[in-house]
Amino acid sequence: MKNLGLIATLMLASVPVSASDSLDICLVTGHPVSDIKYEKIQRIKIGKNSYGSVTDVLQVFADKADALGANAVVNYVGSQRFGFWPWRFVRPVVRGEAVKLYFSNGQTCRDIGGATVREVIKTNKEPHHI
Repeated sequence: MKNLGLIATLMLASVPVSASDSLDICLVTGHPVSDIKYEKIQRIKIGKNSYGSVTDVLQVFADKADALGANAVVNYVGSQRFGFWPWRFVRPVVRGEAVKLYFSNGQTCRDIGGATVREVIKTNKEPHHI
């Protein structure tokens, strides 16, 4: 019986756990300052197929970055882009590179010139303007 409990504990300890809510992902509109180390994961791009705001697609964008194991997105750009029929409508598109940032000395997203997805949705401003 004791072995069964030990095995169950070891199995639970090996399950990957999300570090935080996807809305806590840090968005940086360029590269972080040189003293911040990061590991590139993958470029991501999410767009909406119809008219709307960039904030309409940020949750899906954050979920994608979180699923890749990222805690930040560098070179973030959120903009209105022309669709297939440019004279008809524009659509929101967000893109950037999902990365794993290694903060040091208690630094936060705001300290490196970024903002969380939650803050961008709440204020509807680019991360460097928050």
